Amino acid sequence: MLFPTITFAVFLTLVLAAHTVLLKRPRAWKVTMLVASYVFYGWWDWRFLTLIWISTLVDYGTGLAIDATTDQRRRRAYLVVSLATNLGMLGIFKYADFFVIEFVNLMADLGMTVSARPLGIILPVGISFYTFQTMSYSLDIYRGTLRPTRDLGDFALFVAFFPQLVAGPIVRARDFLDQLASNDRAPLDTGRSMKLILGGLFKKVVIADVLATRLVDGVFADPGGATGLETLLAVYGYALQIYGDFSGYSDIAIGIALLLGFRFPENFDQPYRAASLQDFWRRWHISLSTWLRDYLYIGMGGSRGGRTRTYRNLLVTMLLGGLWHGAGWTFLIWGLLHGVGLVVGRFIRDRRGPQAPVGRLARFIRIAFTFHLVCVGWVFFRAVDLDRALEVFGALGGSWTSAPSLDGGVVALLVLGMFLQFAPRGRADGCWRAFGRAPVVVQAAAVLVAILGIDLLGPDGVAPFIYFAF
Repeated sequence: MLFPTITFAVFLTLVLAAHTVLLKRPRAWKVTMLVASYVFYGWWDWRFLTLIWISTLVDYGTGLAIDATTDQRRRRAYLVVSLATNLGMLGIFKYADFFVIEFVNLMADLGMTVSARPLGIILPVGISFYTFQTMSYSLDIYRGTLRPTRDLGDFALFVAFFPQLVAGPIVRARDFLDQLASNDRAPLDTGRSMKLILGGLFKKVVIADVLATRLVDGVFADPGGATGLETLLAVYGYALQIYGDFSGYSDIAIGIALLLGFRFPENFDQPYRAASLQDFWRRWHISLSTWLRDYLYIGMGGSRGGRTRTYRNLLVTMLLGGLWHGAGWTFLIWGLLHGVGLVVGRFIRDRRGPQAPVGRLARFIRIAFTFHLVCVGWVFFRAVDLDRALEVFGALGGSWTSAPSLDGGVVALLVLGMFLQFAPRGRADGCWRAFGRAPVVVQAAAVLVAILGIDLLGPDGVAPFIYFAF
């Protein structure tokens, strides 16, 4: 079920109606939200609800078991059960075919023929997100920073809550369960909710989908048919497309959760104004970057143990972060690029020590350099394989004398997309608060007009969100 569709609009209307009716009946509210979340996920393929149930039951049980004993070996054994279950499901559904193909290719390079074939396994939507959520629950209990919930229904709702289920943000158990336990579904902050939802729809439907259909997809499908300038603009276009697509989903998810009484942390913060890769990862997919930092980087020792181990931990974290995004060499190269960039940046800071604030020109140069380094990574991320990525880089050296075949709308979106990265934030908050105080009929009419305008500006049809594939 996709957000920008009539089907989801009907579904959300029914959910909000049930939410309003059941506000004073917490148990009935929780059951209704859990059933709605399962319907939302099962709408795509009900068979994969089994995976959510397995993850729910295993992590609920192992969480209680870890908390119930002080024996360190038993606690570690229960944690291993949780991690093995979640990583095992992720490995089978996401990486099995990749390793089969690479094994066959390796044997062929060695002169041996192997008849093994890819299994053709369908990747369940959102499996990378909800497995990370449930693993963080078990890890937090093991570390002693979280007490387990004894209410299976509450935990099941934490795992399956539909707004962020299939593409994040990755919500920590302590953030969700504390809000759920309060039974305080605060009065609707419709102003901020609509700002997030409508803004997210605009970024997805207008910016991301238009740039994809009218610029990016064509160049990446046939790099040889584009001029050097068209290729460069397509690379810029993809940077804005993936930002609009993913941050748009996150904004919609956070806005819907707010309508239902939950406050989720921000997941994007104008990432292309970052002045370093470290700064970029403080602003891009914040819930994943903090997850990797807290459970992987720090788990391996973080910055303890000297500079060499710190650099190793940074590199391994980003390599695994790349692999998390997909089973392919392009994703590993993308992770390696970011890992090496973080290591080099850390090495320079270690050698130079604390620096005085830089001037505007120096900061502009750093932002421009970081943005283009990120764009190099996006080429590998977007390309269907390594050969196509190299073709795109090759096309950048093509003709720069021919005018690019772009229409004014695409150019305007490129300019708008970059402007939004640097626009002051919060300037329109007063207008949104006023919107939230307006009569319901006025709010409904304004939302309808905004949605119709977004639909008019966007392309025909609704493209799946990019991160549904991860």
